[in-house]
Amino acid sequence: MTQTCDAIVIGGGVIGLAIARALARDGLRVTVFERNARPGGEASWAAAGMLAPQAEADAPGPLFDLCLKSRSLYTDFAAALWEETRMDIELCPAGTLLVASQPEDVAALHAKLDWQTAAGCHAEWLSPSDVQNLEPLVRSHGALYLPDDWQVENRRLTQALIAAVAAAQVPIHCHSDGLTLCIANGRVVGIEVRDERWSAPVVINAAGSWAARMSSALLGLPARVIRPIRGQMVALQMPVSLRLRHVIRTSQVYLVPRRDQRLIIGATVEDVGYEKAVTAGGVCSLLSGALATAPPLAAASLIETWAGLRPLAIDHLPLIGETSLDGLWCATGHYRNGVLLTPITAEIIRCLVQQLPPPCEVSPFSPRRFSSSAMVCSDATPPA
Repeated sequence: MTQTCDAIVIGGGVIGLAIARALARDGLRVTVFERNARPGGEASWAAAGMLAPQAEADAPGPLFDLCLKSRSLYTDFAAALWEETRMDIELCPAGTLLVASQPEDVAALHAKLDWQTAAGCHAEWLSPSDVQNLEPLVRSHGALYLPDDWQVENRRLTQALIAAVAAAQVPIHCHSDGLTLCIANGRVVGIEVRDERWSAPVVINAAGSWAARMSSALLGLPARVIRPIRGQMVALQMPVSLRLRHVIRTSQVYLVPRRDQRLIIGATVEDVGYEKAVTAGGVCSLLSGALATAPPLAAASLIETWAGLRPLAIDHLPLIGETSLDGLWCATGHYRNGVLLTPITAEIIRCLVQQLPPPCEVSPFSPRRFSSSAMVCSDATPPA
C-alpha cells in the first residue's frame, strides 16, 4: 500500500525539521523520516549553537554572505518558535571575543578586522586590559570583539523545532535507516522504507553526514562529495564564582557559556569517517586549550563529553537546492554552520519548492555544481 504526501524530508535534524515546518506552514502535507530512534540526535544535539559568520570566515564570499543573511533572521525565527511552542531557544546577544592567545595571533586578527569592517560588519579591537575588564578569567594578547556573533542553545532549538513540527501535524518516522528512493521516468516520485512506499513529488535530502550514502550513486556525485568530520566536545559545570559572559574563541578552542552555568568547550576537527568515539587525546586537547585561555577553569567540574559528525562538502560550500535528478532536493553540507544556517536554508528550500523567488543568491550552493565528470574526490584537510 502506497501512502501519499506533498513533500518528504529525509533527516530529522534542525535543518530537516526547519524545512518541514516551513513547508507545512505553507499548507503542504509533509512527512519526515529520521534514521535514528529520535529526531535531532546527531549534529544538531552535538553542536555548540554559535551564530558566528564573522568568527568563522577567513575572507568574504558567497558563504559569508549566506551566513550573514541567516544570522539576520534569527531574532524573528526565535520569536516565531516561541509563539508556536512557548519554548525559549536562549538566543544570547552578548557577542563573541576572538582572542589572541599568542602574540603572533594579533596580526591575523587585525587583518580580519580590516576586511570585515570594509564589508560593513561590526568589529572592534580590544587591548589586553580591555579583555581583562570584560572577561577577568581570560588571558590574552588582545581580542577582536564581534558584537553581532551571538549564540543559541542548540538543544533547546532542536526541541523547539520538534514541537513546532508536531504542532503543524507533521509526522516523524524514526528508525528509517535503509531508506531508498523511488524513481519513475527519470524523476524521484517517493521513497521506500521497511517495505512501505511513500509517494511525493518532492523529496528533500537533509540527512547531514549521511546524505551522500543515499544519493551519491543516483546523482553521479563523487563518493565523498559529503563526508563526516568528527568534533569532540566537553562540558564543564562552572562554580558560581566563575563566569564567562561572551563566547570566547581562540585558534585552539571555543568556550560557550550557557545560562545554567554550563560551559561548552569545543571542538576537534577529525576526518575519521563515521566513528563517533570520544578519545582521551581529544578531551585532553580541549581541556588544555581551555585552561590555557582561562586558567581558573581548572576549578570547574567535568560533567559531559560527546562527539558529533558534521557534514563537509568537498568544496566547503553547502548543498541547497534541486539536484540533477528531478524531484530530489538537497539541504546538507553545512559543516560547522548548520545551526546558523537553519533559518535561511529552510526559507531557500521553501521558496524553490514553491517556485517563489529565493531570499538570496543561491546558485553557488546548487547541488548541480557537482557531477562525476566535473569533480574529483578531494581529501584536503577540512577547515578548522
